[in-house]
Amino acid sequence: MDLITSLTSQVMNKALDGLAKRHKAIASNLANVDTPNYRRRDVSFEGALEKAVSESRGTSESWRMASNDEALAMRTSRPDHIGIGHVYNSLDEVQPEVSESEDFQYRNDGNAVDIETEMAQLAKNTQKYMAITNLQSRNLKSIRSVITGGGG
Repeated sequence: MDLITSLTSQVMNKALDGLAKRHKAIASNLANVDTPNYRRRDVSFEGALEKAVSESRGTSESWRMASNDEALAMRTSRPDHIGIGHVYNSLDEVQPEVSESEDFQYRNDGNAVDIETEMAQLAKNTQKYMAITNLQSRNLKSIRSVITGGGG
């Protein structure tokens, strides 16, 4: 199994892509807080990512970041056997989706942005991004340790 392109690493990369896109949407919302008829934007990807991971693993169970089941990948003895643990096609198809809110307006000018809500979303998104980058860094340090024989 390729350590660099493991399922865990791929999931973290997809999550970082989605969180970066959400950060841009929140920044756009904040920049347009005074624009009449502006509809706030949001980005969703978590549900699609979780479903793709479940399909990649062949399970319907919810995915957990700390799980490391991909280390048990199986080899095939014949080319017509189904490979398990090394092809993640559905994960490649996960793309963050941007949507505009239609349900609520905060002001008479039609603007649907609440600056306090956006700032809270920005803080939450930033924490998620930092947590995943920290996990990705630890993952890469572990790989480096394996490559160098643990000597640094």
